[in-house]
Amino acid sequence: MIGEDEILLIPGPTTLSSRVRQAMARPQQSHVSQEFYNSFKESLELARYVFGNSTGLQFIFSGSGTIGMESSVVSLLEPGDKVLVVETGYFGHRFSMLAEIHGCKVESLVTELGRKVDPKIVDEKLKQGGYKALLFTHVDTSNSVMNDIVALSRVAKENGVLSICDSVSGLGGAPLIFDSLGADVVITGSQKAIAGPPGATLIALSKHAFEIMESRKTPIQSYYMNLMRWKPVMEDPKIYLTTPSVQVILGLREALLQIKEEGIENRWKRHEKFAEAIRVGLESIGLLPVPDRESRSPTVTAFYAPERRASEIQEKLRTEFGIHISKGFGEYRDSMLRIGHFGNISASEVLALLGSLEIVVRGSRVEAQVYGKAVETALPILRS
Repeated sequence: MIGEDEILLIPGPTTLSSRVRQAMARPQQSHVSQEFYNSFKESLELARYVFGNSTGLQFIFSGSGTIGMESSVVSLLEPGDKVLVVETGYFGHRFSMLAEIHGCKVESLVTELGRKVDPKIVDEKLKQGGYKALLFTHVDTSNSVMNDIVALSRVAKENGVLSICDSVSGLGGAPLIFDSLGADVVITGSQKAIAGPPGATLIALSKHAFEIMESRKTPIQSYYMNLMRWKPVMEDPKIYLTTPSVQVILGLREALLQIKEEGIENRWKRHEKFAEAIRVGLESIGLLPVPDRESRSPTVTAFYAPERRASEIQEKLRTEFGIHISKGFGEYRDSMLRIGHFGNISASEVLALLGSLEIVVRGSRVEAQVYGKAVETALPILRS
């Protein structure tokens, strides 16, 4: 259980502001009430602002980011379609699994740990022909690698294939403007850089992608994840498809409103500043980020745990300082730690993390230590 004075810096979900918590604590509303209808319509417009989406369709419905990923796959792709999936981590691989489950012929481009994909290699692959879509992650939560989504979307368009981007750990913290990106689908979740509660998926969809859905040869093999069914609901939320998670949507609306009040470009700058402060602080005490310098994200930072002490470091941070970070996935469970520095975190929380982490990491060494190097290194960036 997270106490009021503890700091949640895992790669999602993130801490909720008091405004979001208050919005969710209101008495239960009917999902068919005028009040909820108004809140849902406003949420859609606010989502358009955060996505930079004035040209495409906008969706919000109950479910995790994975629901958004699978909805895009099952709605746009048909059994037998050949797709290229960029795997820069676990969640890139999830795209491969989803496409295979729904009958696609999947080819995967797997990058070296810590490296984003080279768009030239993707271009060469797509030029071989026969592909229906390119699937890729923006920021892979498993290792914090960030792909060049502008270049990947451009390469897809130049080769006449659909581009489907998972930005669950990117949108709201890393620069992304749907109108100029050129992607056909961008997916995110409510609980990361948007800083809403878990439980809503948000999707921006190009008109071209919707036309592809309309011209399918086979019916969409899902009721709930059928974006064709959701389109009229987004146009008029009074239409019933399933009961929405009312409190989640109300919390999401408040989180989106806070983003608009801050300004999306200001939010991007704040995330980049905090990310850079964390990275230089880590490096100053010998902790190496997993991604190379060209592949680092402003929302999540994975770093190597010294002497494979991930569990020990995570536990001491939690019990001694009330700071929560995450370990790596699978084979990196002991050797990697991950920090989520998105949403509404403050400079003071960044400093608390770096100071506490330095004590935990260096405290077991025999020689005398002078602490504070990580904080000292990060301060000029936070003050700039």
